[in-house]
Amino acid sequence: MRRTAVALILAFLLCLAFSVSLAQTVSCPVGGFSLNLPDHFTEQPLSPEAPDLCLYWRGKKMTVLAYATYLGEVAGSDLFQVLNGTETDSGSITLNGMNMLYAAGADGGTAYLMYSWMDRGNNVTLYFYYPAGDDSCIDSANRIMNSITFDAGH
Repeated sequence: MRRTAVALILAFLLCLAFSVSLAQTVSCPVGGFSLNLPDHFTEQPLSPEAPDLCLYWRGKKMTVLAYATYLGEVAGSDLFQVLNGTETDSGSITLNGMNMLYAAGADGGTAYLMYSWMDRGNNVTLYFYYPAGDDSCIDSANRIMNSITFDAGH
C-alpha cells in the first residue's frame, strides 16, 4: 500500500513537472501583463500597420492577440468594450485582481473570446480566435487567462 501511494505521488509530480515544462511565458510590457501559452504556440511578427498590437501568437487551432491603446491618464480606470453584434455572451469578471470585461461570440466559422481592461492609461484588449464549436479551445483559453499576471503598477 505504501509503495502504491509513493508511486502515485511520483507519477503526479512527474506529470506536473511535464505540464509546466510545456508552457512558455509571454508578455505585453506596454499592456502590463504576462501569461503562459502552451509551447506549440509560435510568435508572429507584429505589423507596423497595427501600432497598438503588442502580442501575436499562433497555436495549432488558436490565435492570441493583444492590443494596448493609450487613452491617457484622463481615462482613469473606466472600463469599456466595443461590441460588434456577434456576441453570444458578455459581462464583467475579475481575474488575478484585475477587473475586466469579456465577450464571447462567433462570426462565420471563427469563434472568439475577448477580454478588456485598463492599465496605466492603456485600454488593453486580449483576443482568442479559434474554430467555432471547438470546446477544447475554450478550455485552453480559460487556462491561459487563469495564468495571467499583471505588473505591479496596474
